[in-house]
Amino acid sequence: MEIKLKNSYPSIHGLPVIHSVETDIFDLTYFMKCMECTFCKDQCCEWGADIDMQNVARVMKYKDELEAFTGIKSERWFDESEKGTDYEYPGHDYMRTTFDPEKDHCIFLNTKSRGCMIHSFSLHKGIDYHEIKPFFCSLFPVTYMDGVLMTPEEIDEGLTACLGQGPTLYQGSRDELLYYFGPGLVAELDEIQASRPPVTKEAV
Repeated sequence: MEIKLKNSYPSIHGLPVIHSVETDIFDLTYFMKCMECTFCKDQCCEWGADIDMQNVARVMKYKDELEAFTGIKSERWFDESEKGTDYEYPGHDYMRTTFDPEKDHCIFLNTKSRGCMIHSFSLHKGIDYHEIKPFFCSLFPVTYMDGVLMTPEEIDEGLTACLGQGPTLYQGSRDELLYYFGPGLVAELDEIQASRPPVTKEAV
């Protein structure tokens, strides 16, 4: 079910603007302690992600250091064949992080250890990961389309091992939503979460 919010909420980058929410994000649960998970094999990081060109420019500010950190040349980071335009993206233009068909995962997935190398690089450098990590990756396990907060395709299709445990999708993404969209959105979403019936096994 989709609920229209009382107000519309632009992100700190101006876009997207959220005006509605699907109630599945309050009813489904997800194990959010990624580095404590021993069974998922970073499934949520396998496929790569859309990244707007403004975000790409922020990543490229750290080109030399990130190349040294990842051991991957910058020419391989992004898939130019996936360039497109979406008027919900900051600056509208975007492409995708590269999916490595030989290794069957996103180019930035750290297969020697765990997790996203953009995120770990940010922690290593002492910079806010929001500056360079793709928006969709930070927001997971929720996403948006046409101004509506919703469940990602990976969750709709049951492709993640971590589904069905832990807090609700909204609770797991709450801090990121607060960072990107501010306290007004989170206050509305908190009210909706509080009004929902307790999550049961059947709802997961």
